[in-house]
Amino acid sequence: MYQWGRKDAFPGAAGSTITATTIEENNAQTILIYDATGNKLTEGTTGVKSVDINTSGVLNGNTSQVYTIKNPLSFVYNLIGPWDWYTNTDAHNDALWGDNAKKSAYDPCPNDWHMPSRGTWNDLSSTAFPYYIGGEQISSGDITTTNGRLYNVMAWFPATGHRYRVSGALTNVGSIGCYWSSSVSGTNAIRLRFNMSVVNLNSPYYRAYGYPVRCVQE
Repeated sequence: MYQWGRKDAFPGAAGSTITATTIEENNAQTILIYDATGNKLTEGTTGVKSVDINTSGVLNGNTSQVYTIKNPLSFVYNLIGPWDWYTNTDAHNDALWGDNAKKSAYDPCPNDWHMPSRGTWNDLSSTAFPYYIGGEQISSGDITTTNGRLYNVMAWFPATGHRYRVSGALTNVGSIGCYWSSSVSGTNAIRLRFNMSVVNLNSPYYRAYGYPVRCVQE
């Protein structure tokens, strides 16, 4: 999972325990990660270190970019809107992930892949059928066409939940899915968001949240 514009990922959840009758999972365990010598890198119950952007040593000028590169598991938050990990001013950096341009230096995708721009998901349906929890189909329906197009290739977007913009804690695992795009909207960034009721194809939200990404091929 990534705060928007950062090049290094935070570990996600090691699965979900929700059921058809218990559909909120805010106590998911973090995937454990280790360094080359076998030392565990995740911290505390959330797996990351939550750091206020105004903490001494975090800002270099008006940005935390140098700090976050040196401290990839530090989840930087800002208690003042618009809740951007990058700066405590209005000097947001819209080019960190390219913003509809070519692959940027901070794009987390591998070679020959890049972050998707807004509009990538426009051919998805805005309804959420079928919906499964623990392998059990909760909502029925069979969508095969969207916008007049017929597809024979399926894509799987797990409901991974997200990391909350202040604590970095994993929340909504198994019930909500959010995926970052490279695009921005004002002080926010554009995401794909869905739950069992609706799919928001181009939803702007705070850049300090931690969401997974789905790379697209160049």
